[in-house]
Amino acid sequence: MIIELLLFTKYIGGVSMEFLTDGLTFINTLFLIIGFILIGIELTAPGLSAPGITGIICLLISVFLIADTITEGVILTFIIVTILGIMFFIAIKLISKGVLNNKLVLNTEESLSEIKEQNTNLSMLIGKEGTALTDLRPSGFVDIEGRRIEVMSNGRFINKTELIKAVDTKGKTLIVEPVRD
Repeated sequence: MIIELLLFTKYIGGVSMEFLTDGLTFINTLFLIIGFILIGIELTAPGLSAPGITGIICLLISVFLIADTITEGVILTFIIVTILGIMFFIAIKLISKGVLNNKLVLNTEESLSEIKEQNTNLSMLIGKEGTALTDLRPSGFVDIEGRRIEVMSNGRFINKTELIKAVDTKGKTLIVEPVRD
């Protein structure tokens, strides 16, 4: 009984689980391990995408190399998805306990008063004139009162060195338009 469990010879739904070991070679095992490692990296450093996509490709290759029939492929895919679910659950637990928190959560906090102060500073520039330092299509940089500020035009293209006027704010963005002669 123990030997059968170790050799995966137990039957599930009338299908022998022996295929997990009969098609298992060094290459297949390598693809499985690399796939799980790459997906683990993606879980702990989201936003990279390359490790996650490469990991999925490695796991798919391993399924095609190991499984001889569609039924075996489905069973192996189910096992892999279950393992990935467990990995995801562990990653969520580690994040909630703060083990991975430093990599995924911004440590600095902006208080509401700091945000209002920044918006107030931009509001004080409304009506002021300056010069476009870059082409505004529609975003770019301008110089207003000696300050280099990233702005958005009001939808029009504004050439570099053209005179501009600050007309509004949207959130943390100053809106400008060209000065008419």
